[in-house]
Amino acid sequence: MDSMEIDDDIYINKHLSMDGLITKGDFQRRKKPSRCASVCLGLLCAVLLAGNIGQFVYYEIFSRPASADPVQEGYVQDRPQSSDNNSAAERKQLETNRLTNLTKERDQLHQSYYSLTAERDEFKREHSQQQASHRILRREKDELQKKIDKIRARPCKKGWKKFDISCYFVSSVEKNWTLSREECIEEGADLVVIESQEEQQFVNKMMLEAQNAWIGLTDSLDEGTWMWVDGTDVTTTFWQPGQPNSYNGNQDCGETVQKNQGVGEWNDDGCFAEQNWICEN
Repeated sequence: MDSMEIDDDIYINKHLSMDGLITKGDFQRRKKPSRCASVCLGLLCAVLLAGNIGQFVYYEIFSRPASADPVQEGYVQDRPQSSDNNSAAERKQLETNRLTNLTKERDQLHQSYYSLTAERDEFKREHSQQQASHRILRREKDELQKKIDKIRARPCKKGWKKFDISCYFVSSVEKNWTLSREECIEEGADLVVIESQEEQQFVNKMMLEAQNAWIGLTDSLDEGTWMWVDGTDVTTTFWQPGQPNSYNGNQDCGETVQKNQGVGEWNDDGCFAEQNWICEN
């Protein structure tokens, strides 16, 4: 045996001491490993390697599925982007609808503003016209009041009596209705037009007891429709009971009958009858 070789039948027990640490190396005599053991050892290593690979694959697949499948990973990545696109489209549509509604409301407000402005301008024009008319009427009223005051201050002619702003005259002679009216017109007057109870009472007091006198009342133009000589309608009446009756169909002129009690009464009579008359100017 060479001195450089170690005999398989010798084992060496060697104890080394280093800094208090004892390292024991046991070299025992053993036989050369067989081919079967080498194969088994290789298989064991292969199994261990396969297990490690399996664990790695398991970890990659089940622990990080998003990274394991690029297609799946791309799909997952695309989903948020698609959702964001949908949300953006919805927001844009909502904003468009909101803008459309606001535009409609603005147009409606503009239309309302224009309408109200037109109404306001029309109201201003009408108000200005009314103010102008009011000023004109006020001026006319003042002028009329001055005339009335002047007339009231004016004395009546001799033989005439004053009531309010008018002067009245009762004739002492008798004529028919037409001639009686002509007499009044010659005096710048006309047959009396009675418009109130106070005026009727005043006329009644001017007359002699039980006297009849023509007044400016007739239905000669339209039978049954009594009118005053100035063309105004009869609004206040003092007819005797049962009058006017148009006796024999030819009583178309009105007269007032003096009464000691009351304010006097009216009666219709034939226009041809001759009696006193009452003028007013």
